[in-house]
Amino acid sequence: MHLLPPYLYASCVLAAAALPATLYAQTPALAGHWQFQTATGTTTTNGVEVDLIDTGVLDITADQGSLRATISWLDERGQLTSPRKVNGTSGPAGTVFRHGGKRVSTGRNGKEVSTEVTIRWTLQAKGDLLSGERLVETDENEPKPVTGTRLKQRYVPAALPGTAASAAARGPSTPAERVRVVQMASQAQHDPLALQQRDGAWLSAWIEDIPDLTLEASALDGWLNIAPRAAARAALRFQYLASVMAFQIEHPDQAGQQSASDLAGMQDVLRAYETLLRQDSRYRSAKLDLALAARQQDRLPAFLATLSGRDASIEAAPSPSGDATARRIVALGTSDPRAMDWLDILSNRFGGRTTGSDAYTHAAQWARMQLQQWGVQAELEEAGDMPVGFNRGPWSGKMLAPREQPLRMATPAYSAGTRGVQQGLATLGPATLEEAQERAAQFKDKWVLIGGENGGGGRDGKAIHKPRAITRLLMEAGALGTIQSGEEPLYAASAAPATWQSLPTLPDIKLAAPQYADIRQRLERGVAVTLEFDIRNWFYPGPVTYHNVVARIPGTEKPEEIVLIGAHLDSYDGGTGAADNGGGVATMLEAMRLLAKSNARPRRTIMLVAFGAEEIGRKGSFAFAQRHAGELKNIVMMLNRDGRPGTIDGIAIPSAWKPVFGRVEQALQDVHPVFGFAASIHDVARDASKAMNARAGSDDAVFSLHGVPTPKFTVLGDFDYARVHHTVLDTYENVLPFRSAQQYSAIVIALTAYEVANAPEEINRKGYYRAASPAK
Repeated sequence: MHLLPPYLYASCVLAAAALPATLYAQTPALAGHWQFQTATGTTTTNGVEVDLIDTGVLDITADQGSLRATISWLDERGQLTSPRKVNGTSGPAGTVFRHGGKRVSTGRNGKEVSTEVTIRWTLQAKGDLLSGERLVETDENEPKPVTGTRLKQRYVPAALPGTAASAAARGPSTPAERVRVVQMASQAQHDPLALQQRDGAWLSAWIEDIPDLTLEASALDGWLNIAPRAAARAALRFQYLASVMAFQIEHPDQAGQQSASDLAGMQDVLRAYETLLRQDSRYRSAKLDLALAARQQDRLPAFLATLSGRDASIEAAPSPSGDATARRIVALGTSDPRAMDWLDILSNRFGGRTTGSDAYTHAAQWARMQLQQWGVQAELEEAGDMPVGFNRGPWSGKMLAPREQPLRMATPAYSAGTRGVQQGLATLGPATLEEAQERAAQFKDKWVLIGGENGGGGRDGKAIHKPRAITRLLMEAGALGTIQSGEEPLYAASAAPATWQSLPTLPDIKLAAPQYADIRQRLERGVAVTLEFDIRNWFYPGPVTYHNVVARIPGTEKPEEIVLIGAHLDSYDGGTGAADNGGGVATMLEAMRLLAKSNARPRRTIMLVAFGAEEIGRKGSFAFAQRHAGELKNIVMMLNRDGRPGTIDGIAIPSAWKPVFGRVEQALQDVHPVFGFAASIHDVARDASKAMNARAGSDDAVFSLHGVPTPKFTVLGDFDYARVHHTVLDTYENVLPFRSAQQYSAIVIALTAYEVANAPEEINRKGYYRAASPAK
C-alpha cells in the first residue's frame, strides 16, 4: 500500500509543532505585519515530489535598533496557532531569527516521535514584498524560500461556527449519560429492534463525541454483518456498541482488555439474537447459531478468538449456490487450499520484490508461467524502467567497544553497501553545514551519527537519491557511513539513484532508537565507540525494465466487458514483502487458479493484473491505463487487494448491484463456520477526483480517476498491519497464522469476479461517481 512515510509527515507538522522565525534585513523595511508562505515538507504524488506549502502571519516590531517578531501559522480553518516570540540579529543576507523547536512525527500506532532541532529564518523586505529563506538546522539542511506580502492591518481570524458538539468542546461523558448507556445495554437484550430505533443515532453520536471513553476496533464489530436481514444487523450492532461501552463504564479496570470487552459484548449480542428469533424466525443466522452453541459448551472465548482470522481452519465444504461453477470454486478452494503456497514462493523464493531488482523480474516471470500452467492466457506487459538495478544482500552490524553487542539495523533499498566488513570509530554528526566544514577532517574513516528520524527512505528525506550539502561533505571527507535513529520495527523503504553515474557511495544505516541513544550518550561523555558493519548491496547498470503481469479468462458473450482484479507485485525489501503485498497477489493468483480449474466460462472477461512499481508512485497501473486506454470504458469494475491480510467478509456497493452480490452471499452461505460475506449498500456518489491521495490508496485509485468503479472489500481480522508495513517484519511467518483467512479471501475474490462477470444484469456505472474525472 502506498502511504506517506512518517519522515514526510514529520516535515509537514514541524511548522505547527515548533516554529521558528528568521527574518529580513533592514529594520525599518521589515517592521510591520506580514502574511507569508513557505514549504514545510514534501510529498510524493504519482512519483513526483512536490513541496507542501503552509501560510503564516508575522508581526515585526523595532525596539532600540533591533527587531522582535512573533510568528503564527494558519491552520486549515484559518485560525492562528500560538505565537512564538523571537529576536532578530542583522546578517549579510538579512535579519536572522533562530530558535529551538521539535520535529514531530507520528510513528507506528499513533505514537508521537519528536526530535530537537534549531530553525533559522533569514528575511528581508523591499517595499511591501517579503523574501528570504527558512532553514531547519539538522544534519541535512536544505533552505526553503519564504515569500510574503505586507498586511495593511493586523490579521483577524474568521469566526468559527459553533462547535459545541465536538468532543473537545463538550467535555467528558456525564454521570447521567453513563447511566443511560448501561440501562440501554440491558434493555436492548429484551427488545433490540425498538431500542435501536429509539437510541441508535444518539449512541453513535455520543461515542463519537466523548473524549473519556473510546471504542476500540474489533473483529466482532465487523463480523456482526453476517446477520441475514438489515434490521437484525443494525439491532445487533447497536447491542454490541451499547454493551462494550457499558462494560467500560462498569469495569474501568478492564477497559483496555479487548478480549474481555468482546466477550461481554458477545454475551449480550447473543441474548439479543435469541430475542430476535422469538420475534421472527427469519432472523436466524447459522453463524450466530454456532456462537450460541459455543456459549452453551463454554467455548465462547475460543470462538471469539477465531474471529481474528488467526489460526482458524478451513475444511472442505459445499456451497448452496445454484450455479455449478460457483459450487466447484468453493469445493476446490476449501478442499485444496493453495494461497499460502503462492505466498511462500513470492516471499521465500524471491524475497523482497523492489522495482528494478532481480527478485521483481523473476517473480513476474514466475507469475506468468504459473498462470499459463493453469491454462490462463497470461503475458508480461512493459510498464516502465528503472535507471539502475539493485539487489539487496545480507547485512549485519555490531558494537565492538567499549563492549561487544549486536546491532539492530537496516538500510533503505538502493543504499550503498560497505566495502566488505568495515570497522571504525563512531562520531557525532554536525548540526549545520558550517559545523561540517569546520570539522571535515574529523569524519575520515568514521561512522557518523546524524539527526532526524528514520522514515524508511534515504537520510536526505527523499525518495530519489540526491545527497544534500552535508552528505556530500561527509562523502568527500571519507566517512564510512551515516547512522540514523529509527523506531522499531525499523522502516526500510527506498531512495533510488537517478543514474548509474550518481550511485550512492555512503552507507545509510538506520539503527534501533535505544541502541542509537546509547551510542550517542557514550560519545557525548567522551567514550570511544568502535562499530563494525557488513552490508552487501549490489547495483547494476540500467535501464532495468519492469513489467505488469496481465492474465485473461475471455468472456463468452460480452468479451469486451471486463471485470478487473488486481494487486501490486512489487514491495520494499527490508522484509520479504509478505503482507504488502505478497498476500494480496497470492490471493489473486489463487482466485485465478480456482476459476481456471473450475472451468469458469463467464459472460464477461475476467482480467487479472499484478502491477509493478506501485510503491514508487503507482507507475505500473498508470502504464496499464495508458496502454489499455481504449478498454477502460469497458471495465465494469476494478477489485483491488492491497492491505492487511485477513478474511474478506464484505464489500460496499450501490443498491443497484445488490442482486449480483446477493449471489456471492448465497454461494458463501455456511461455507465456513465463522467467516461470512455480506454486501453493504453505499449509495452516496463517490468523488473520483479525490481517489488519488499521496498518503494512502493503491492501484485502484488510478482506475477511479478514469471513472472505473472500484468497490472496496472489507476485511475481518486483527492482523497488525502497522507493525509490519514497510518494515523489516514484513515476512512470511507473520502472515502464516492467517492462512485460512487468506484462503477464504481467495474464494471470495474468485466468486465475486465470476458472479459479476457472469451476471445477466447490466453492471451500470451510473451514479457511482459524482463526476468521473477525465484522464490527464
